[in-house]
Amino acid sequence: MNSYKSIKIKFSDWHFWGDKNNLNNIEYPGIYILAKFKSSISKEVDLNDKNIVYIGETCSSIKKRLRQFNRSAFKGLGGHSGGMSYRKHFNDKGNDLYVAIFPVVDLADNVKHLFIRYLERKIILDYALKNGSQPILNKK
Repeated sequence: MNSYKSIKIKFSDWHFWGDKNNLNNIEYPGIYILAKFKSSISKEVDLNDKNIVYIGETCSSIKKRLRQFNRSAFKGLGGHSGGMSYRKHFNDKGNDLYVAIFPVVDLADNVKHLFIRYLERKIILDYALKNGSQPILNKK
């Protein structure tokens, strides 16, 4: 197992929302980022991109958490407050929604959840310092 200090923070490339289940290591816990792009996108993720609308974390499976977001955002069912906020704010079908993930694979279970929650908060803070506020759907 790695020390958290040795973990390289590298997100996947952006994937269209409809293709989210094809992301590598999506079964692991970790961080996920959602962005809306109206035009061309860079494949590589810029954590301060103003198109980012939500930064989230899960200590279970990213795939499961994205499924909860999908149910809330596009079907109006509870289970994900960010998904409900998405529905309220955008009320669309996600045709311009993209996702990138950072699965936490090689870290001891007794500290994995601490690292994931720390990293999510750090990414949100860095985003807010760069852009003047947190992403539009991050309320907490």
